[in-house]
Amino acid sequence: MRTQPSPSRARPKPPRPTARPLLAACLALGLLACDEGSGLSPRGSSGPPASDAGGGAWQGQDGSTGAVDASVGAMDAAVGATDGAVQGPDASTGGSSPDAGTGGSNAGGTDDVYGTAIARDGSYWVDGARLMHGGTELELRGVNWFGLETTERALHGLWSGRKVADFLAQVQSLGFTALRIPVSRDSIRPGYASASWANHDGVDTGREQLEELLGAADAAGLRVLLDIHTCDSAISGGFSGSPEACSGYTLDDWKSDLATLATLAKSHASVVGIDLFNEPHNATWSRWRELVAMGARAVLGANPRILVFVEGVGDLSDAGGYAPFWGENLVAALTAPVDVPRSRLVFAPHVYGPSVYRQPYFSDASFPTNMTGVWDAHFGHVRNAGYPVAIGEFGGRYDTAGSPSDRAWQEALVAYLRTRGIRHSFYWCLNPNSGDTGGILLDDWKTADAGKVDLLHRLWQ
Repeated sequence: MRTQPSPSRARPKPPRPTARPLLAACLALGLLACDEGSGLSPRGSSGPPASDAGGGAWQGQDGSTGAVDASVGAMDAAVGATDGAVQGPDASTGGSSPDAGTGGSNAGGTDDVYGTAIARDGSYWVDGARLMHGGTELELRGVNWFGLETTERALHGLWSGRKVADFLAQVQSLGFTALRIPVSRDSIRPGYASASWANHDGVDTGREQLEELLGAADAAGLRVLLDIHTCDSAISGGFSGSPEACSGYTLDDWKSDLATLATLAKSHASVVGIDLFNEPHNATWSRWRELVAMGARAVLGANPRILVFVEGVGDLSDAGGYAPFWGENLVAALTAPVDVPRSRLVFAPHVYGPSVYRQPYFSDASFPTNMTGVWDAHFGHVRNAGYPVAIGEFGGRYDTAGSPSDRAWQEALVAYLRTRGIRHSFYWCLNPNSGDTGGILLDDWKTADAGKVDLLHRLWQ
């Protein structure tokens, strides 16, 4: 999840409004129902529905299956065709289908992973800015689904009576091809009980809930990015800010958890990679790149056939003149590169809009056209240099009346990503109980937000 830096930071920013104090109060009361986004109940304002008929094929606002507006509107023009020329060795962004094209003759080769030649056949690997699985090019059209990283150690929404497979079928019907799944040590390691509303047929721990999801994703043909979201399930994702920041959790613990996830991925072909740590804003870029080197070796030492996803930092390092959201700052990624094999490296910044926090540039007279410069400074330059970029989290409110500036921000980001050739992203989130963004699903946990889905279809077209 994403939040703002604490008020102790040098930048004169107030603490995060309303959402996080509610979460803190919830945790203080010892409630298991604390949600990842904020608020006191994970069930949305209407509570859990008594029953569920399941999700059907997506219908757009005009009622036709999959119908979307083919135009991205004025924001494409604002980003500019000349600004959008992707530099580096991978000028082509590939086709529009989720698994488009092949890797050509390179698909049958090998990659050097810390001195060992690893066959590309059966591996996830990077070709320029393209993500590959064997000889197949991938496009990660993803959504985050949280819950396993919380003290409930279960995917939220299962209290509705819907099964994991039912949710995944709906996710696919909406056009998604991938999931980003936040986890914590309690859902990585065996033996930690999951919430009673999720338990069934002997599946009653966080680890078993995770394995059930991965099995269902394997069967459905969905890709999965596993994200170490927090080093303590009692600490909401983003607040720890570093794998070094949790009491009683050591770097050896973190590397062990990374290796455990990487080993688990050997049994689940759906797992495309591991996101090393969520929003490491409490680390400078210098320290984070040291941690990345450790974490990548832990992952690839256990399983060299998957990818390593590396987020940006916060405001403790140069942010290019613009205040970053946690995880967004990749300003130094080219001048002080991380030590990860190029064939396994994916950068995964997080980026948010006014509904999460009103950064100064959201009030600029040129908003939202001014966002091109902000995004280029924070992560766009990495994509322009030929590296793969997958937006690990983005999202927000999307109603014209209540959140007009956030709607404009999301429209601008979609235009920017299309123009820059950034084809991989994970929307935050499936869950309606994210306090400052809402979700793809509404409070009944089955009805899709038509506006958000249409927006994403424009991104994917």
